Amino acid sequence: MGGFTIKEFILKEKLLFFLLLLFISLLIVLKPHNILSHIEWNTIIFLSGLIMITKAMEESNYFFVLSEILVNKFHYKRNLTLFMIFISIIFSMFLTNDITLFIVIPFTMKLKKVLKDDYLKTIFLEIIAVNVGSELTPIGNPQNVFIWQKYNVPFTEFSFNLFPLFIFQFILLLLFSFLIIKNEKINIYLEKEEYEHMNFYISIILLILFIISAKNNFSLIALIIIFSYYLFFDYKVIKKADWNLILTFILFFINFGIISEINIINNIITHIILTNNISLLTTSIFLSQAISNVPATIFISNFTNN
Repeated sequence: MGGFTIKEFILKEKLLFFLLLLFISLLIVLKPHNILSHIEWNTIIFLSGLIMITKAMEESNYFFVLSEILVNKFHYKRNLTLFMIFISIIFSMFLTNDITLFIVIPFTMKLKKVLKDDYLKTIFLEIIAVNVGSELTPIGNPQNVFIWQKYNVPFTEFSFNLFPLFIFQFILLLLFSFLIIKNEKINIYLEKEEYEHMNFYISIILLILFIISAKNNFSLIALIIIFSYYLFFDYKVIKKADWNLILTFILFFINFGIISEINIINNIITHIILTNNISLLTTSIFLSQAISNVPATIFISNFTNN
């Protein structure tokens, strides 16, 4: 039974298992000291609170119900798809890209008979949309949370700097949608579902207060309050939150912190990255494609403050 559980864990959490193996290997080979010093605790604290709050919002069913109410007003397939793109972008700015997909894709599946041959195209556009939307705010995705916390960038400044890129991608997404989605007339009626009013509203308040506390050095106290609330009043949030994400981030910080201290790697990366902004950009692009965006962001942060 125990062997089956371990096998199930490996199959489900391949990245986390790989990071654990890498961590053990680095400990054995390099015998590093002060490994906990590599962890960006402000990021871990904020992510811990964020995964509870966004899970509570998802569990409240509010955004699903809101989407149902609004969708009933659409009579053309292209307009419906554009609406799904729009809510994917808006939700991802505050709920993170992953949580948003857990909301919009199941909802889109209910529209499969209506969308017909444009069903998969709509899901494809939603996946792009959550990535476009999530890049605009510091809480839209995990790498943004890390950058926001590590470099202490003001919330509004962060969004303002990324706004031109967001607009450019948003326009491209709209143009692409007009090209691939047919403008056919449709009839939709979805029965209204219920949602947990109180849990949703309290989660909204907690999110706002958590963002404020994070920029005023009270995030740990706020995290304790958030954890206590869900522990006593909505325990399923604690149970269903993605705690493996937190462990994954901790291992990212430790592993890439240790790797960045290896002399040959340190010398090569420092030489490449610190040459100019273009080399920093191209290195970031290459690494994000090779090892994905979160580990690339954490790794490069060890070599530059840009």
